[in-house]
Amino acid sequence: MKGGEAAAHGVAHKGAGASIAAPEETWFHWVYLTVGIPDWLTVSILVAFGLVLFSLFLSRRLETFPKGVQTVVEMGVEFVDNLCQSVIGPRGRDYVPLIFTFFIYIFLLNLIGLIPGMMSPTAHPYITLGLAIASLLMVHFSAIRELGLKNYLLHYVDRPFRNVWGNIFFNFFTLGPFVHLLSQLARLISLSMRLFGNIFGEDTTIYQFALLGMLVGQAFLPSWVQVPLPFQLPVALLHLLVALVQAFIFSALTAVYIGLFIGHHEEEEEERASHQHPLKPAHQNL
Repeated sequence: MKGGEAAAHGVAHKGAGASIAAPEETWFHWVYLTVGIPDWLTVSILVAFGLVLFSLFLSRRLETFPKGVQTVVEMGVEFVDNLCQSVIGPRGRDYVPLIFTFFIYIFLLNLIGLIPGMMSPTAHPYITLGLAIASLLMVHFSAIRELGLKNYLLHYVDRPFRNVWGNIFFNFFTLGPFVHLLSQLARLISLSMRLFGNIFGEDTTIYQFALLGMLVGQAFLPSWVQVPLPFQLPVALLHLLVALVQAFIFSALTAVYIGLFIGHHEEEEEERASHQHPLKPAHQNL
């Protein structure tokens, strides 16, 4: 067996029993060995801490005529502001800080895995599940604050009739409240698994192409040029787009869920007001 073939066989044999997923050990693996905090949680905490420091740094250097990073941030805020007002309504501007925070934080969590020796925390299901729980908690907290506890609870009850007992029997036989609660669980699974599946798939693909570059480099390049071939670069460029799209989808759905609570309540109030104060015919106003 020739040298190149032997090297290729050795690499292939070494990785035969290994996991196809990217390793979860990062530069901060010593934290896990010291205090038991896993790498994906350590990286997510560091990203959050860095985002807070950057926000404080930028807020103290705001200029009337923005330039550089401030211009990019203001463009992002304006985009989220338009999104919130179109989805939630006139009150949407109150939720811009929340939605923009979700967007930029998830975007950074998705991207940090491109740094050698790091991993994307959103490629771990616990992180995406935690983000989904935080999102839905903020949605329901906002709904209670905007609607009040009574109207919030009534959101889980279908009221097709004006008679109270008719609505009670309708919800009893159609299992309306149970269906509404089940839809909330479906949102939780959808938010977490969509983000996890896409980022995990991208990280795994990049890792496998990087291994392929090492394998091909060892098998076909001369012994004095043992460098990995960058087969993963095209996939890494695609990862930039996927990271942006997934962060947008997660934050946009959070805004949509808030809008469903608030918008549905406003429609019911308008319909109830129209029944209580019907428009008079034009000849009666003369």
